[in-house]
Amino acid sequence: MGHKFGYYSLKMPLEEVLSRTQFFWASNSGIINSQTKSPNSLLYTLIIQRNLSMMSYGETYTMKIGYNPVDETTYVSVEVALSMGYGMQWLKPQGIMKRWALELGTTPMKLVRTIAPNFIKIFNEIQNITPQPGIEEDSIFCPSCGKKNNRNNTFCQECGTKLPV
Repeated sequence: MGHKFGYYSLKMPLEEVLSRTQFFWASNSGIINSQTKSPNSLLYTLIIQRNLSMMSYGETYTMKIGYNPVDETTYVSVEVALSMGYGMQWLKPQGIMKRWALELGTTPMKLVRTIAPNFIKIFNEIQNITPQPGIEEDSIFCPSCGKKNNRNNTFCQECGTKLPV
């Protein structure tokens, strides 16, 4: 079984990366089981489950998505764990991550077996950034259709999906 990792740097706002990622998983049989955010709202962790299919025994994806306002970059790390299997079973998650990268307009990378220490350092730095007083997230993206909505909305203006709190 084991784990494999992927790392990305994106020059786009955190909210857009989150919205497009949530929409991607909703469109690709992924169930977001958990979504947490850091106290400064700059680092999110999503745990996504894909169940048994004809091509896979199932996988768990743990995605960390963090925004560094200093360099205006959103960093993404993904850890993929197979529910069972090895070898050819990695083709499905590799293909899924390739489609995710292309969806976000970045170059796909091959999943690797090594953890990137520089990304761990980046996420620790992002988590320790002091929130700017008076800056409030005023919009939220629909996890179903990706439409930008006002943070105060309960349901998406485009498709009617209940928006996360």
